[in-house]
Amino acid sequence: MRPYFILLLVLAVLLTAGCVEEYTPDTNVTTAQTVVTTTVPANTPVQTPGPAPAEMAYLSNIQCAVGDRSEAAYHCNGNIRIRSGPSNEVQVIARYADNNTFHSGTFDLGGNNPTSYPFAIFPDLKYQGQNPDYFVKVDKTWYPVFWSGNYGVAWSNRG
Repeated sequence: MRPYFILLLVLAVLLTAGCVEEYTPDTNVTTAQTVVTTTVPANTPVQTPGPAPAEMAYLSNIQCAVGDRSEAAYHCNGNIRIRSGPSNEVQVIARYADNNTFHSGTFDLGGNNPTSYPFAIFPDLKYQGQNPDYFVKVDKTWYPVFWSGNYGVAWSNRG
């Protein structure tokens, strides 16, 4: 019986040892996590102003029709003009919705040459009745043409 008595005594000491310590709320405080929201500045690059848009060329009176001599030749004729200044190689380009492009001949305009010249483009007959996007190639740079009625202006640096 003696071993049972020692076992009961050890068990009683263990049970009461946990109850002897006084509960203090200061030592058992759990801190709640606080959510901190910060605004991250957008990483927007500073735009440096580029050169101002400039008028590079003018298109007018573009009329497209089936050829005079053959019903199979579809052509678009018009006039191109550039501002006075140094001589430039100029070409008119028509790009259709399927990205097919058709080019006029190359003209040397400006300087001692005239600044205005008629041009002709010969697209495929399947493009009859469609309105392409026009571009003017001055030297080696393409400029898009923005239309206002029957008159278009090719601009540089225009977004």
